[in-house]
Amino acid sequence: MIKVRNLTKRYVPDKAAVDKISFDIKSGEICGYIGANGAGKSTTVKILCGAMSFDEGQVTVSNIDVSKDPLEVKKIIGYVPENANLFNSLSMTEYLEFAGILYNIDNQILRKRIEYFAELFDFKDLLKHSIGNISKGNKQKVLITAALFHNPDVIFLDEPLNGLDANAIFTFQHIISELAKKGKTIFYCSHLLDTIEKISTKIIIIENGKITMDRHTEELKNSKDFISLETLFRNMNRNNESKIFKYEDIFD
Repeated sequence: MIKVRNLTKRYVPDKAAVDKISFDIKSGEICGYIGANGAGKSTTVKILCGAMSFDEGQVTVSNIDVSKDPLEVKKIIGYVPENANLFNSLSMTEYLEFAGILYNIDNQILRKRIEYFAELFDFKDLLKHSIGNISKGNKQKVLITAALFHNPDVIFLDEPLNGLDANAIFTFQHIISELAKKGKTIFYCSHLLDTIEKISTKIIIIENGKITMDRHTEELKNSKDFISLETLFRNMNRNNESKIFKYEDIFD
């Protein structure tokens, strides 16, 4: 599980990117973590993964203190970042084998899992291709595979669907749902509110570094006047209301 207490991160002294936030995510939960650009989503994910230090508070992942043992945290998590720098000179197989070595996966098991995910995500014919010569969507499939094939207890996803085609998205959603049933803890950041609403069991909204909502999805859906997560998010963010395009203002 994930436990966060009074987490604060500042990039500049007088402005907190994440401001005294607290929440819990239990084993088997899929938490949709949403907010506008700059709200603090990616900062939160990087801190939880042990990839970024923080100024105040306490963060534990599967009872491991992230500030004291960030390396131990990395051993038990899977992480799909929003933007990743891959080794473009390596083939897909070479990259995944390298990731497998880092996680100490037995060679025979590693080959089996690479073949399984390649078949599942339909990139079997591309395994020998260099990463620099494959599409954005196939790069994303490599990232997802590398994040999952060591069977992590906790999974962090930061806009994981970038570039994926419809079939791959359906496959990915099914994978996440099945992993949650096996007790995996999943922290899912995305701008795709319909996807979050569909697969999440818990929804947290962050705005200007502060948590403005933390509720279970079913409770939210059963609440009075709930229409959709998109409608709720729009109503909660009236101060950052999207601009309206008027054709006549620019083209007439």
